Amino acid sequence: MAEKISVSNSAVLLTGESGTGKELFAHAIHQNSSREQFPFVRINCASIPEHLLESELFGYDEGAFTGAKKGGKRGKFELANFGTIFLDEIGDMPLSMQSKLLRVLQEGEVERVGGQKPKTIDVRIIAATHRNLEKMIEEGTFRQDLYYRLNVIKLEIPPLRERKEDIPYIATYLLNKLEKKFHRHGINLTNRVISKLQQHNWPGNIRELENVLERAVNVLEGNTIDIVHLPLYLRENVHFLSEKQKVYVDYNNPFG
Repeated sequence: MAEKISVSNSAVLLTGESGTGKELFAHAIHQNSSREQFPFVRINCASIPEHLLESELFGYDEGAFTGAKKGGKRGKFELANFGTIFLDEIGDMPLSMQSKLLRVLQEGEVERVGGQKPKTIDVRIIAATHRNLEKMIEEGTFRQDLYYRLNVIKLEIPPLRERKEDIPYIATYLLNKLEKKFHRHGINLTNRVISKLQQHNWPGNIRELENVLERAVNVLEGNTIDIVHLPLYLRENVHFLSEKQKVYVDYNNPFG
């Protein structure tokens, strides 16, 4: 579905628990679109203080406030012009900013803090959240009109515990990534490790799996990750799987 909708310019809302890979999906959608040669700009709505968020998103003009840079500053929307802006943790955006974001989506233009003239922009919006926005609308903490603007195409990314059959393939991808980071080559997992990984419920999802594998690579002397290289909480967490639930991978041909 992500591949199909990547060619569109419609807004996308990615939902799912923390660590499921929402930002990876956002990157993939951008890279598979006609906007791929233009910027992909990310902003975490939860990590920026409310009084700074407006200037981060929309920029400011010179003299807009004490300490404003000479010549002003472009905001994230201007930086993302003709490309994609990824609004991570959109559910944590303050209500006051939600109304201003809605205007940008409706009018296709931004106005800098302290500015007098709006600027027309062409930006695709991809938003993501781990929160239940429908419940937030009922509670009055998220604007319904903004929700419908963002929720043109909704992709729900399932938690890792609901797709344990994918673990061998995700682990292979993550190991390839870690090999580059640690300048290693040919690292593989035993089937015992695969089985152990499939027994865990992964509350931290793919982010937790990556951390587990990085820890294993750090203590690995050879090229084969075995049970002893896993963190203690995984070694002690034993739940038996049926044969149908087990997935075995030939790491000489992991996608065969």
